Amino acid sequence: MLNRRYLRIKVLQALYSFYRDDRFDLPIKERELKSSVDKIYDLYLYLILILKELRNIAERTLEERKKKMLPTAEDLNPNTRFINDPILRKIDSSPLLARLKKERVINWTIDEDSDFKKIYNEIMASPEFSTYMNAESVSFAESVKFIHSIYKKYVSENEMVKQYLFEKNIHWAGDYTLGTLCVLKTIKSWKEEDADIELLPLYKADDDEEYMITLLRHTILDDVNVSAILKDKIANWEPERIAAIDMLLMKMAITEILQFPGIPVKVTLNEYIEISKIYSSPKSNTFINGILDAVVKDLKAQNKLGKTGRGLIE
Repeated sequence: MLNRRYLRIKVLQALYSFYRDDRFDLPIKERELKSSVDKIYDLYLYLILILKELRNIAERTLEERKKKMLPTAEDLNPNTRFINDPILRKIDSSPLLARLKKERVINWTIDEDSDFKKIYNEIMASPEFSTYMNAESVSFAESVKFIHSIYKKYVSENEMVKQYLFEKNIHWAGDYTLGTLCVLKTIKSWKEEDADIELLPLYKADDDEEYMITLLRHTILDDVNVSAILKDKIANWEPERIAAIDMLLMKMAITEILQFPGIPVKVTLNEYIEISKIYSSPKSNTFINGILDAVVKDLKAQNKLGKTGRGLIE
């Protein structure tokens, strides 16, 4: 779910916070970083479980229609395709989701009548819903396509959903797009023959958490050494003219080059230059690129790169 670039960004944010915290407590910052990243999985689960809530509302709506004073034939014999949709049923009956929901205490506690009901009504009024409900038959693949479509169009950008989740965790504002994209990817991955749904893992590789913590730890612990490496390269720049984010990105890049022999230098340089385009000034990527290129040349000349395996690939 979380790729290395995303983990680098999370480390950058943690470092920025660390150097503005009077405690300077590395173990606390490591725990906070792990917790922050782990909470992204809660966001992912909340976003998937919206579909369970929508199915519940649809089911209750059909039951309420049957109890009307003068129910119509359609009220008494409604089209149940939506509540019996195989994707929605998989979510509703999933042992895995039920376990994670309980373990992580994931509960939607908003007013279903005023909030989720609005989303459901919007979906019901959509052309996609009409086509889906009136089709002679719907294959599993068509169901996947329908659920994917309505989630993307009517759920993922819903302001009520965003507001509720951002109030639960302010940091989720920066993770929300990733969360919805992961839900859409998850929906498309499900197969009819699967006994239970499959969810994306939080980390893409087994060593990603270790990579993240090691990068944070050594960027802090090796600050004096890395600053010395940078000193000559930034001598012509007044310190106050170098953005704090740019300094952190360069220190992280140098730390990664020195601490992770299996990561190619080019990969590291490209990643931090791309991150600078998002988090720093328009000209920062050129500045960072120039400084890091000079640093890498010196490290090569001093035989300090120590790359092995994949890291040898330039």
